[in-house]
Amino acid sequence: MPLIRPEQTWLGYTLKVEPGSVLRPLKIHFWKQEEFQKHQPESPFYYKADALLGLSLVQLNQHLKNPFAHPKMNYPFVAAAWLALEPHWELYQRSQSRVNSLRQHLKPTADSLVEYFERNFTDILDSALYPWGIDLQHLYHLIEAIEYLEIKMAKPLLYNFELKFPRVLNEKLHHLHSLLFNLRSVIAVDHNTFIQDASHEAVKVDSITDYLSKAEYVANDAMMYWTFKKNKEGMNPTALQNMEKAFKSYSHNGFCLIESLPKSFIQSLHQEELEESLYIAQMDWLLGTDAGLLFRIREELFGLREGYEKIFWPDAEGRPEQYQTSLEVSCHLTANDIEPSVAA
Repeated sequence: MPLIRPEQTWLGYTLKVEPGSVLRPLKIHFWKQEEFQKHQPESPFYYKADALLGLSLVQLNQHLKNPFAHPKMNYPFVAAAWLALEPHWELYQRSQSRVNSLRQHLKPTADSLVEYFERNFTDILDSALYPWGIDLQHLYHLIEAIEYLEIKMAKPLLYNFELKFPRVLNEKLHHLHSLLFNLRSVIAVDHNTFIQDASHEAVKVDSITDYLSKAEYVANDAMMYWTFKKNKEGMNPTALQNMEKAFKSYSHNGFCLIESLPKSFIQSLHQEELEESLYIAQMDWLLGTDAGLLFRIREELFGLREGYEKIFWPDAEGRPEQYQTSLEVSCHLTANDIEPSVAA
């Protein structure tokens, strides 16, 4: 068995899955010492989805950080590798200056709601974690917890810039999203090995369009609604009410975007800047806010519960079934696979 030096780690785990046109993950079992002896370490996938899945689960699960139970883990390297490899974390950090500039004009979510959600989230996550790994089906309860928070806030997560969590909770949510997103990526890699023609049948993952499919159209709708709002003085009250109802019904995302942004932000923009700024605001919300993070987690959990083919890959529904009940992953990650600064 290869010697695992301090600047590398060997992640070995088994995905328990339900057969179907797209495999549905149920559990993730980390290997014990004797299971490593049956396998050889392999290089990670090109985009490191297999590595990030293992790394994020180790970050979430205190049991897996035990060097005696998992001698191949090398936790200090695991933590550094996740920070270096997870692109969503990098995008979140880059957007914080713009997000905070918007937040300072908005009323923050009540501390009592944040504290209640944190307790609820922690209880549900703890119930899903075991010394052997994670039972993904226990995470379905997070859908209800997120929806309860949304109801109590009396506003949707969509384009919500006000919600802000404590640092520890925020980091756990990032690790959870990383686990869920990269879990789907690993399933996609496996699924695409069985298809006949990748140009027509391959499934893919995308950090933006999987959650916001037509952000540029939303920006256009939002511009129309903003123009309407600026020019509604003097309109017949009945016509005004009907127009507002129509925008809310037929241009819902554009309506929510304008209503969620500070008026001072929109009013400070020149007309030629507005469309691009409204598009960027959507990206900042999706990738740079706690509400956007919860929104993405909830979508991934819907995919887990209902089936990825129903939420993300409708073209895959009805294809011939895959009959595997487990997938084995043996990922050897070294300092050469991550940022040069970590390797140094």
